This record gives sequence, C-alpha cells and structure tokens, in this order.
Amino acid sequence: MSSVETLAYFLEEDSLRGVLRGWPDGMQLMVRLDGSGRCELMVHHRDEAGRVLDTLRESLGEMADTLAVVPQVEGHATRRVRFSEEQQLLALAASTEGLSESAQDYAINYRFAREEGLDPETVIGRDARRFADEIESDLPQVSERRGPRRAAPPPAPRLFPEGFEAADDPARRECALVSAHLHGQGARVRLTLEPEAAQGSELPLTVGNVGHSEDFGCFVLPRGALAGWKPGMPLVIDMPQEQFPEAWAARFRRQTHNAQVSITAGGVFVRPLLPAMTTPPEAPMVQVEEGWSLGRPLRAALLVAGVALAGSSLMIGWNPFAVAEDAAGALQPARAGLAALANAAGAGP
Repeated sequence: MSSVETLAYFLEEDSLRGVLRGWPDGMQLMVRLDGSGRCELMVHHRDEAGRVLDTLRESLGEMADTLAVVPQVEGHATRRVRFSEEQQLLALAASTEGLSESAQDYAINYRFAREEGLDPETVIGRDARRFADEIESDLPQVSERRGPRRAAPPPAPRLFPEGFEAADDPARRECALVSAHLHGQGARVRLTLEPEAAQGSELPLTVGNVGHSEDFGCFVLPRGALAGWKPGMPLVIDMPQEQFPEAWAARFRRQTHNAQVSITAGGVFVRPLLPAMTTPPEAPMVQVEEGWSLGRPLRAALLVAGVALAGSSLMIGWNPFAVAEDAAGALQPARAGLAALANAAGAGP
C-alpha cells in the first residue's frame, strides 16, 4: 500500500460543542489534511459522512489509495493520531471565524430538504459543505513522500526530561495562572475560573474531552475551550464525570476543591489542590454590664468566705466534744484574723 498522503479526520459534534458555542445538533466537521501541510474544512450532517467520504475519494482520483480516515471506517486505511494533534485540530476549528454560523445555516437547509423529501445535496449543493479551502496551517505533516532519504544527524542531548522545555522558547511564552474551584454538579464535574469574581448567573460551557496525566494528578482541556476568555473574567466549564477516574469524581462530589489552572498555547492544564476551606462562624460577642469591675466580685467572695470561716470557727469553739482548753485557745488568733478580714471587706467602696 502507498504511504498516506491525505488524512480525513472527522470531528464529531460532542467534541466541537466543547470548543464552539452554538454548534448545532447532528453537525460534524471533516478536516482534510494533505502531505503539504495544507488543510480543508468541510461541514456536514452526521448522516452524510459516507457521502462526504465518497466525494473526497472521487476528488483524489488515482491517489485515493493514499487516503486514511480517522476514526477508522471499514474499507479505508487509518492511522494513529496523537492527543496533541487532535487538540490542534480542535483549536483550528475554534479559531476559524464564522465556522459555527456556517454549520447552523447548513443544518437549517439540511433539515428543510429532509422535511420536503428532497436530496440535501441537490438543494444545498456540494460546495456548501466546503467552508474553507487551502488554509495555511502549522499542523503537523500527515506523511512524508517516499524518496531517497539522507541520514538524519544525531539528536542534540536534552537539557531537561521529556515534557520540560525552557520558558524562553517563543512558542511557550503564553502562560496565565488562574485560581479555580472544582466540584461535582449532577452528572458533571464543574470547573469555575476566578470563583471570587463569579456572580452565580454564568452559563456553563460544556467540554467533552478531558486528558489526564499518567499519575492523574493533572488534567488538560483543549485550548479552544477558552476562546474569547480573558484573565480576570469568571468562566464556568462543565465536564462529564465519566471523563474522570472515580477517585477524583467522588472527591469532587463530596467537597469543593481548590485548583491551579495554567493556560498555555498547548492547552488548559488543571491541577486539583486541597479542599476549599469554609469560613468558620464568628464567636458570639458577650455584652458586659456597665459599672462591672474585677474588685467587686472579689470583695464579695472574700466577705462570704470570711463569714463562712467565722461561722465554722464559732461552731468549732462551741463543740462540746473539745477535750482541751489548749485547742480552744489556739483558735483565738484565727477568730481575730477573720474579724479583721471581714472589717476590711466591709470598709470597701
């Protein structure tokens, strides 16, 4: 089989709805990439996918055997597409001006043709599907044409581990750090950017594609999900719970978690942190009556204690079971001391 020269990548409506507001139901987007790095976008209804593919094969002519289709379709070759490449395709769709409006117009005309029993292609025309042709793109090459190859020079030694690069790379200059909250919301996980600025009336944006790091300590959303967003603005994003491991989904259902969000050209990276702390209730204020002073209850306590001790001394002195006059005599200094203490308390203000 010849090498792959053309790739037809079908972006389904759930993925497109995550990056394009107002994307109509039933509408898909085919991204055609060729070996030169150029691409073509073609909007269509999901029921037309087979016809769109046949049209593409006809246009390729003798090169039809170089076509690969993703997701795989029986009877056609396919190829593996990395997650980062898929995100680039979604970002391309999100940044294409007027794409969502074009899909809405096509959906209206397609529905009208179906309701009238007409062939949508006859009513709408083939060219209506083609939204953009020969778009310059920095998307990765689909393939390399066969030919003599030169020996590649040995790669330069890496300064950093895989996944780490220097920040002075011009392609990595975009970076915004945003505080966020994560919590369970029905069957979804809700991410709120800038929660302190949120008013509670924000309409959530649904994102259906969530990628996770190997240790599930961080997840990433397509960069196109934040189209039109600016730092400082609140934004609410809903994601299906089935896109998360149950361990994380259960935590978010139980309690709101803080999160650190890093927004770069490559995506929206979210790292869940500790649960958000709730503000403890304030302690109740105790009202102190005017005129209260520390000395007043102290003097009263001393006075009561003096009276009690004096009464105890009298009872001890009267005790008919006392056996010696020495014991009674020993109590006399105590009586005198208590009397002096009582007099001092009574003389107070």
